[in-house]
Amino acid sequence: CGYCQSGQVMAATALLKHSASPSDEQIAAAMVNLCRCGTYNAIHAAVHALAQGEKA
Repeated sequence: CGYCQSGQVMAATALLKHSASPSDEQIAAAMVNLCRCGTYNAIHAAVHALAQGEKA
């Protein structure tokens, strides 16, 4: 829906600047924005893909 998108992008950017290859636990701790759609699994997958240099 885009409700949390900007906050998720900022949190992911900050996380990846701090840790180039974050664990699931680090991602969960960093991504504190509430997502109304419940797409947390997709967000985690996207952060992992970005850390590996893939297009998310």
